[in-house]
Formats: sequence, C-alpha cells, structure tokens
Amino acid sequence: MRRTATLLAFAMGCGTTSYKIPASELMRLSQLPPAERGQNVRVVQQLSDADVGAPAPVSGETQIVIFPDVVVYDGGGRRRGGGGGGWGPHANAPSGPNSGSHGGGGVHVGSVGGSSGAGDGKAEAIVIVVMAITALVVAAAVEGSREDGYASIHPMTPLYLFGHDGSRAVMPLAALDYDSAAFSDYAIVRSNETPWRFNGRAPLDRVGFTYAVFGGVGTFVSADGSKDTGTATTIQFGYFPAQHIGIVSSLFFGWRDNKELQTLFETRYSLEVDGYLAQAGPLHFGLYGGIGGATRLEDGIDGGNASSLALLGGAQVQLDFNTRLALTARFGQTYAHDERMTDALIGLAVY
Repeated sequence: MRRTATLLAFAMGCGTTSYKIPASELMRLSQLPPAERGQNVRVVQQLSDADVGAPAPVSGETQIVIFPDVVVYDGGGRRRGGGGGGWGPHANAPSGPNSGSHGGGGVHVGSVGGSSGAGDGKAEAIVIVVMAITALVVAAAVEGSREDGYASIHPMTPLYLFGHDGSRAVMPLAALDYDSAAFSDYAIVRSNETPWRFNGRAPLDRVGFTYAVFGGVGTFVSADGSKDTGTATTIQFGYFPAQHIGIVSSLFFGWRDNKELQTLFETRYSLEVDGYLAQAGPLHFGLYGGIGGATRLEDGIDGGNASSLALLGGAQVQLDFNTRLALTARFGQTYAHDERMTDALIGLAVY
C-alpha cells in the first residue's frame, strides 16, 4: 500500500529531490576538469527521497575547492577516513586514464483459471487485460512525470557515492576522482542542495526491465478449418540487457465467434527475442521471433479444444516520445494448430 501511494503521489506531480547518477556517468565526469563537471550531468529522478542525511546546500557563489574533506561510511554505517584519504581499494594508488591530471586531488494460459469453456476463458482474459492496462497506465504516468535526462548543477554539489561493497562516501562533484568513480555502483545528488536546472530528457533508454500491453486484431483458425479475424491482445514483461536487444515473455489472448455463433478463445504463451536494428529520428525499426505454446478453446464444435507448439515472428516499429516510453506497433505471424495466423497490434511499452 505504501509503495502504491508513493507511485500515485509521484504521478500526480509530487516529485522527489533525489536523483541517481549511474556508474558510467560517474566515470565520464571523473575525467573532466572539476569546473566543467556540472554542466550537463546524466540524472534519473528517484521515486522516493534518499536517506542521506540533512541537506547541505551550495549556491552559485560557492567557491570550487579541489581538496575537500571526504566522509566515508562502511557497510555498518561507521565513519572513517578524512580529507585526502581516498575511497575504495585502490584509492591511494595512481590509476585511470588521466591519473593525476583532472581533478579529485587524491580524494578518492492454456485454460485461463482452469475454466473448460471458451466463453469463460474469454471473460477471465478480459479481466486480466483490464488489470494489465491499469498497471500500465500507472507505470506510464510515473515514468512520464519524473525527470530522466540531463541537469546542470554546481561543481561543489554534494555527491553521495554508494560503493560495490555497501560502503558510502560523500564528496563534492569537483572532488570526484577515477578510483572513487570506479568503486561506485551509483551516486545520489539532491536538487535542494545546488542551483538546479533540468536541461531536458535523454533519448529512449531500453536498458533494464520492460512492460507492455498491446491490442488489435488477429486471425484465428477454427476446428472446422475456417479462419476469420477477431480481437487480439498481448501482455509482455522482459529485460533488455542492451539498448537494441531484449528477451521478453508474452501472454496472448484472442477471441472471435465461430460459425455456430459460439466463442473461439485462443491463448498463447511464448518467450521471444526482440531486436531493434535501425532508427530514423524518433522511429525505431525491429524484428522479433519466439517459441511457446498455443491452446484453443472452442464452444459449439466437437473437437474444438486443442493445444500445439507455437512459432512466432514479425516486425515492429516504435515511436520514441519519452526516455522510458515508446508507442509500439507489431505485425506478426504465428504458426500453431497446423495453420498460419496473423496479427496487427499497437500498444505502449514502458522501460
């Protein structure tokens, strides 16, 4: 309940002051001259404020200091170290591509729900799809509301570093060195501790978990051999280890009336690989392919219920309009029940 309340509050505009800086960005920043590091920092607004202590704000007039004190905490919260002592296992040894040159100064469903009838399966599928759409709307509202892009901050902004071993350190951005950046999983900065200007959103970033819901039309084959169009829906959840390729699990529901004016209900479950191969401005073009199972429940026709292997593949197009959101269209074919069926779907993917 608390998590839900947090998400709803964020979606309604109650944003937090905590922003995450990823490890790759810390490495980039550590190699810039200290005075230039705050010009365009990659940040992701968090869903809740980080517990890093009372704010210690700086102003536009704050002097840039290259040899600040560093506060380091081990995994148990004990303070250790001080100015110039470094952080991480290699903090006191020269390392990195520009060691000593820039800065830190050594501061280191077959049958859905068990139902036997196609009509019951269809009814339960509609409930599942409505719930999936509701979750999608909440996720899209949150991701669409939070700032995920680039910000300008003061070089002396406190940087709260979280290490690989659970330890923590606090230092100004200007003091960040190569070793401290390499030892960090991520860092937190707070917008109420610095002159803050959000410069704009980052391009679409698929890396990480993804959730999507699609709806459209598809063709479904009856036990009597006839094929006709009906409603098609897909719910997806998966992970993109890289920007252009992901592994996604899909749950497909489809239905139509057969010649007896009874319900034909189709369920497919599959694991697929998505690959986006080309981009033209905000449009991304890709292919997908997968394997799974298909189950048909059909009322009014003897032998209407059947299960088979399902092979699927097709093309997809994404319209990039947010760092974490993309309108997606899919055009595919599925081979199941010894027949080839097609579908055309459109929906929203959240990353």
